[in-house]
Amino acid sequence: MAGKEDKLTGSVHYGMACKRVMKLAESNHGILSLEAFTEEVARACIDVTGSGLAVYVYARNPRALLHAEYAGVEIYRTRKDLFGSWTNDSTEEENMQEAGSAIAARAAAVDAGGVLKSEDNLVIKHLSLSTIIGINLWERHYKQVLNISLTIHTARSTEGTVGVHDKTSRPWTYRKVADEVTEMVEKTSYRTVEALAIAIARTAIKQCKVPKLTVRVEKPSAVVFAACSAVEITRSVDDFSTSSALT
Repeated sequence: MAGKEDKLTGSVHYGMACKRVMKLAESNHGILSLEAFTEEVARACIDVTGSGLAVYVYARNPRALLHAEYAGVEIYRTRKDLFGSWTNDSTEEENMQEAGSAIAARAAAVDAGGVLKSEDNLVIKHLSLSTIIGINLWERHYKQVLNISLTIHTARSTEGTVGVHDKTSRPWTYRKVADEVTEMVEKTSYRTVEALAIAIARTAIKQCKVPKLTVRVEKPSAVVFAACSAVEITRSVDDFSTSSALT
């Protein structure tokens, strides 16, 4: 609305959104996981404007892992995901004759989530590890620092997120994934970052039972006039369903 009419009444009050997030963060909320905290941030922000239909949240914890820049959670939630209804009164929604424009707006809000409509992402950013990597003679003798970023893709519940608990039954945590990847990388001596990226994905999926993973490996010392050379791949359980799977 604000984009069409240039009126503050149709705009999102981002100052109020910030205050709500700060209040939540500074309160005695008792939330244990970053995933549950991110969910509460979404819940707190979407009601800043009564016309808000969806919210994207990317929460980062810069002290989560010793050798990483941060661990983060990326989610996209609609009002219906968070509260079970598109309106504050579920009875009203069931009985009302919805206008075509309202239905279209809600459908657009869902579609705007892209892949985040069906999955949440847990991110480990720039895990700095030292390993033997490369084909040059000196590279076979001296370890180099690599920056490794991992995005763990987890399927969302088909029942939505209403009443999400601060507990999960999954067999992995981002700390376990980081520890397994660190141990593997520091013991290896691959010649290419491509092969190393696949090995990282295999470790996370096979050892930690991660369902789907995007791996980005950056080699800062590879090119003189560039920040780094890098490779990024995405792999799932199906890619390593047999012992001979290499890609």
